Formats: sequence, C-alpha cells, structure tokens
Amino acid sequence: MTASTCHSILILEDQKHTVDQVRHAIMQTTDLQVVGVATTLQEGLSKLATLRPDFVLTDLGLPDGSGIDVIRAAHAASWTCDTMVFSVFGDERRVIAAIRAGAKGYILKTHSPDSIVQDIRDVISGGSPMTPKIARYLLGLLSNTAEPAEKPVFNLTLREHEILGYIARGYKRSEVSAHLNISVGTVGNHIHSIYRKLEVSSNIEAVAMATRTGLI
Repeated sequence: MTASTCHSILILEDQKHTVDQVRHAIMQTTDLQVVGVATTLQEGLSKLATLRPDFVLTDLGLPDGSGIDVIRAAHAASWTCDTMVFSVFGDERRVIAAIRAGAKGYILKTHSPDSIVQDIRDVISGGSPMTPKIARYLLGLLSNTAEPAEKPVFNLTLREHEILGYIARGYKRSEVSAHLNISVGTVGNHIHSIYRKLEVSSNIEAVAMATRTGLI
C-alpha cells in the first residue's frame, strides 16, 4: 500500500452509534475513506453497485436480510472488492457461510474502532484477520476433518512455520511483527511465500490446508 493510495469503504450496519464510531476512526486515516453507509441489505446491494467500493465492512444481521448476500455480490463483482464481517454473531453457521461466500476476515464487535481500521488494512494487504475466538473455532472444526492418504511436502522454512502458527491463532501481521521483532513488511513477505507454497490465497485457506495436512 502506497502513501498516495486511498481505499474506498462501504459500511453496512444498522446501528447508528456503531457506524459513527467506525467512521470516525476511519476519518482519522489518510489511506481509507468511507464513501457510503447502508442500513439495510437492499440499500447495501444498491450502493455496492453504484459506488463500486474497494472494501465492504458488513454486519450479518440486517433488518431485511443477511450481509452474506452482500459478501457474495462483492465477491462476484467485476472489480476487486474485499469484504470483512464485523458482527456480534460468531456461531458455526454464520462463520462458515461468510467464509464460503468470500469474506476475507471475520471479527466480532468486541474489537475497538481503531482495531477495526487495522483489520481493514490487513485485509487490503492480503491478510485475513479473525477474532481469536473465531480462529480457535475454525481450528477445532478443521481438526475433525479426515487427513489425506499422503501428506504433501510444502518445504516451509522454520520462520514460515512459526508465522503460520501465529496466523492460526488469529494474530494480525502487526502482532506477529511485534512478537518476532521483525518488520510488518517482512511478515507479509513470509505470508505470501506461505500462500505460494500451500497454493492458497488467504489466511483462512492457509490454516485449513495446514490443519488438514498436519502442518499445525
């Protein structure tokens, strides 16, 4: 992400005070801009099509439907549009549905507005932020899946394996950077190398592959 890049954000949330808090935090940045707010599913779908944002931050429980439909629409859009869920709901059905629809991150509303801003940046940079509770749930779910007959060899370095472990526990890139005393950019380089070796394109897919094949 360059200093001159400003990413457009569409927020889908029907609670005004939540919108105000998140929008205020985003307004303090120079790389993110809220271009629209929708309080219903239909309004969100309409603004997605007309505003063509770079990023959609959506709740799941909207008055006239589910944010899952907006995630699907953004995933199928003709332009690149990342999505992240922020919700009070963290149950199995909603988490799996959101990920399958194309969500790149899933955080609970216990996150502070400033933390949500960093989560948005993480997604834009190629990450998949997850509230630790969600990450633990996904690991538990994936640990019950059958192992392949032959485990593939991915040749991860020790550092890549270490970073993969942090990803599996829901750590953000900035948190991994602090724990390992390396730059966020270096963490990102390692993560992209992990993606390439595992043949995946997101943290969620990397954790799923690593769990199925016994890497973690």
